[in-house]
Amino acid sequence: MYRTVCQAAAMCLVFALLRETIAKDVYVSKQGDDSNPGTQQQPLASIERAVEAMRGAGPGTIWIGPGEYHLAQGVALGSGHGGTAEQPLEIRATEPKQTRLSGARPVRDFRPLTADEARPLISEQAKQHVLVADLAAQNFPPLAALPDQHRAHGREEVIFGDLPMQSARWPNEGFAVFTQVVDAGASPPTHWVQRDVYRPGSFRFPDDRAKHWDFARGVWLHGFWCYDWCDEALKAATYDPASGELRLAVKHAYGIGSPRQTDSGRRFYALHVFEELDQPGEYYLDRQHNRLYFWPPGEVAENSVRVTLCAQPLIRADGVDHLIVRDLTIENARGVGVELKNCVRSRVENCLVRNTGAAGISLSGSEVAAVACEVTQTASHGIGVSGGDRKTLTPGRSSVVGCHIHHVGRLDWMGGRGITVGGCGNRVANNLIHHAPTGAVSYGGNEHLLELNEVHNVCLLYSDVGVFYTGRDWASQGNVVRWNYIHDVTNLAGHGSSGIYLDDCDSGDTVVGNIVYGGVGRGILLGGGRDNTIQGNVFIDLPIGIHVDARGPRGITLDRPGSWNLLAKCEQVDYRSPLWTERYPRLAATLDNNPLMPVGNSLRGNLLIRCAKPFSIAKEIQEEWLGRENNVELSDEDTPDLPRAGSGESLDLTVLPNLWRKVPGFVPIPLEKIGIPAGRIGTGY
Repeated sequence: MYRTVCQAAAMCLVFALLRETIAKDVYVSKQGDDSNPGTQQQPLASIERAVEAMRGAGPGTIWIGPGEYHLAQGVALGSGHGGTAEQPLEIRATEPKQTRLSGARPVRDFRPLTADEARPLISEQAKQHVLVADLAAQNFPPLAALPDQHRAHGREEVIFGDLPMQSARWPNEGFAVFTQVVDAGASPPTHWVQRDVYRPGSFRFPDDRAKHWDFARGVWLHGFWCYDWCDEALKAATYDPASGELRLAVKHAYGIGSPRQTDSGRRFYALHVFEELDQPGEYYLDRQHNRLYFWPPGEVAENSVRVTLCAQPLIRADGVDHLIVRDLTIENARGVGVELKNCVRSRVENCLVRNTGAAGISLSGSEVAAVACEVTQTASHGIGVSGGDRKTLTPGRSSVVGCHIHHVGRLDWMGGRGITVGGCGNRVANNLIHHAPTGAVSYGGNEHLLELNEVHNVCLLYSDVGVFYTGRDWASQGNVVRWNYIHDVTNLAGHGSSGIYLDDCDSGDTVVGNIVYGGVGRGILLGGGRDNTIQGNVFIDLPIGIHVDARGPRGITLDRPGSWNLLAKCEQVDYRSPLWTERYPRLAATLDNNPLMPVGNSLRGNLLIRCAKPFSIAKEIQEEWLGRENNVELSDEDTPDLPRAGSGESLDLTVLPNLWRKVPGFVPIPLEKIGIPAGRIGTGY
């Protein structure tokens, strides 16, 4: 009996020591085995097993060796995981960026098309180059059906090498345009941009290309159906080759065609169309028969072909404190790459996140962060961050810092911004953002700080868009947009783009010390809002420097349900509470002071260089509402050494101090701090 008790005690001690070892360091290797103890000498084989071993074990590090690890369902951490401020729980690579966590599986065993398979293809050349793989025979699960209506659809995609490929489309580049609406499917406008939509619409197809398509197999059209700020992919129902009428299968939110004027044309393209598989890099996933048709842009024997399968975030943590995800490549997901939800003092650091079917990184909680990460080839936005409590004005202190975010919004153009910010008291700083279909940063909420970011080559597809964008909320107060450098931005026809866009009566924000150099249509668009401070900005070579309008009476009603009822949004955060009235006294008095008009703004000390129209002020606006003083306008004669935007010559920011000294009281912009520090991209500084 005594010996049995002693043996049991000894075994408990061994297990306790093993648990202590596991709590400090667990190793995963491609050469490992999940029956191993997880030591460096005897590592585990799977990340899922390592995460399970850390459940309830407290602080420690999961070390993952080089190689590619397929995550069928992603890995999940919950309240049983976490660390402390002194010793966090870490998931990291033994060699930075050499560990790849993938939600895709490789495809093998390609064969040429049969004659019957090739017959529908329009391109004769494609019939010689397109390959087919039977996914069911390779034990792939059934492919998910595409939604009739989508942007980022969250379904399987094809990755070749390290890049997402293109689902077969027409035209291969740019857009087709239709000008004749047969059936808008909607009423005349009922409230500014809105109208009642009661059925799917139809239009006259611009040529006879659609006669080659099998609509029973499935055809989707992605485009701007009514406005140039609302894209959507809609399934097509029928096409009449005699009349050229193409009818959609589902309704668009605003109907088909512009409701207000003769339409110069709506941009769209067709996709997921088998017959249009006609160039290298295009594919077609036959979701009914589980086959992949692919024209590879290189040899499949020398490059990997993968199909994304994991619909869950590849790493997801819910309610975890003191977690660090570091030095990993996280790729090829149907959904989000990394999700930290309701976490505290946790961060994603020095990771490469790419090829996702939704956002790259999603953060929520308190003091959560993305630091020195690269995020690219996302279907929607790059990084989303939300934290804090608006009603109590409790800051989230969450952040996106030093990240390189580029080539985002592959499928969801509306959502395809570099960074989205919500909640209260969060920070976006020192990021480099470029190549996005819409703007760089959208924000809503209170007291966010957006500073020292560099942005270029955004607004590539959208019109009526802002590089930094917020709008339609009187209560979204206290945000600061400062010291950002915006350059080489697209300005499409229509309403174009703006450097900082305070849309639809956004109020109570501060825009200070930003540099906007060419490209955009307006440096700042103040869209009917109140109590905004626009100070010490530099606008160079723009059609319009500062635009202010009085759109409130056109759009706002104080009793209309929905997003235009700005008073209801104020009441949701208890804007007349002692806390809010002390923090935002002007907001509390809004209803007593001409509420629908842009009163209380301050436009001071801005430098406007070679702007065709330095100020564009709506005729309804009274000068005393603007607080306009000490703004300085300079011409070509005043700036002979400053290169013109679009000339191909880069702007040397160090020449600006000599110019802003001409502005009384101008507060210098810390030029040397803007963007990711030199040599620091992806280094985890």
